[in-house]
Amino acid sequence: MSHHYFKTKLIKMGQWATTLLDMETWYGQEINRFFKELFGIPKGILILYEGSTGYSHNYVPEEYFVRLHKQIKKIKNKNYKALEGKLKTFYPLVEKAKIGVKKTNQNLAKQNNKQLNRTFIQIRHWIHHLAIFDQFGWLAEEGFMPQLESVLVEKLKLKKDSPDYHNTLFTLTMPENISTTLKEKMSVLEEAVKIREKRQSLARAGETLAKKFGWLPVFCYGQPWQAEHYIQELSGLASTNLAVLKKEFLDLKNYRKNRNKKIAKILKEHPLNAKDFQLFIDFGLAIDTRNEAEYFVSYGGYFLMPIYKEVAKRLFISVKQLRDFTEEELSAALLGKATAESILAKKGSYGGCGYDKKMSKRTNFAPKEAEKLFKYVESYVKPVQGGDETKGACASPGKAIGKARIVPSPEFNHKVKDGDILFTYATTTDYLPAMKRAAAIVTEVGGLTCHAAVVSREFGIPCVVALANAMKNFKDGELIEVNADKGLVKKL
Repeated sequence: MSHHYFKTKLIKMGQWATTLLDMETWYGQEINRFFKELFGIPKGILILYEGSTGYSHNYVPEEYFVRLHKQIKKIKNKNYKALEGKLKTFYPLVEKAKIGVKKTNQNLAKQNNKQLNRTFIQIRHWIHHLAIFDQFGWLAEEGFMPQLESVLVEKLKLKKDSPDYHNTLFTLTMPENISTTLKEKMSVLEEAVKIREKRQSLARAGETLAKKFGWLPVFCYGQPWQAEHYIQELSGLASTNLAVLKKEFLDLKNYRKNRNKKIAKILKEHPLNAKDFQLFIDFGLAIDTRNEAEYFVSYGGYFLMPIYKEVAKRLFISVKQLRDFTEEELSAALLGKATAESILAKKGSYGGCGYDKKMSKRTNFAPKEAEKLFKYVESYVKPVQGGDETKGACASPGKAIGKARIVPSPEFNHKVKDGDILFTYATTTDYLPAMKRAAAIVTEVGGLTCHAAVVSREFGIPCVVALANAMKNFKDGELIEVNADKGLVKKL
């Protein structure tokens, strides 16, 4: 099965501190089918898990990008707004999925193994369906960027990476609807105003926010925010001028109106024809649906957490051990088709899964096979992003000075204090607690659609992505200057 990978040139998409069960959120057989149904081609990605580091490594055949970009052109050939239509199917689907997930997770302890397995599969089904949008933005970005740059530089005559270039790009790709990140921020500000005006107690505000947004940082490993988290955040706003709080709240409440004004101003200064403007609309939707899909993974993860605990209890293993299972292995153990002990006994220091050349059928690798393939691929592979140690890419403009905090995984979020510079490989919603405190963010991989980029723009802080070996070249506690406009990070 793996032999064709020895003859296929691969590009590395990145590595994440996630186990096999979590990786199947994005790379299972079902999500491959959903991706093909919506976008017309399959999406088979090679995943190799390295147990000694806890990282799962992702690879895509080089020729796949050519196929995907051709398919996007094909979608838009008959109707240049067709891709917009496909991406907008995300919004009604995510509302349907939230209802579907919420209905499944009732009285777990009373469910027999067959019922519990069905609950698990139903939630994962919804996650798989929404995760295709995360994957599309991730895979399609490299095809969008040259086209966007061509319009900005050749047609609008903007100097690449100038403040006007970034402002135009980021404004024209702002999503039509307010993001989940900003909804949460708006709600925090609203509760802060109520507290200051004696219309709400601090304790009740904390409970309200935790009930509404406590699921946000779950993703794979994050713990839900409890009322105490929001009480602390609201207490930190106690010294902020009330008029400032109200203005920030109203600005977010009027997000769409303000967004449309900004876009109208840009288009007045830099007129675009309908097809060129559509490119920015499509890319903005790719950004928004990618990141909102990640938030849905957190939402689904919030409901999966008690299921994992219940399944692990019934199988007499830890949740950590359970997350080394594939979805198929979890179901097999729960339904009595295999024992947890026999599944764990077959695990090695390496694991993973891949697809045949047509990307239609997936196979899990034995440990020795995965190890051999991993060592071969890593001997030559180059990353799709993050190949330069001297300069990264501007994902959110601005400058900041602060102490470097190296955060290799979400369990080290606590290291980041207010005003620090967060360094990590790539962020997910698991990193939100640290991101809220950071003055700037630096990642080793990523592009304009990635989580770190979008959240940084929403928080209004500088962000440099795709700076190779940033966690190795900078040390904890060093005073750092981030000049995101130029993609530069340096020690002071």
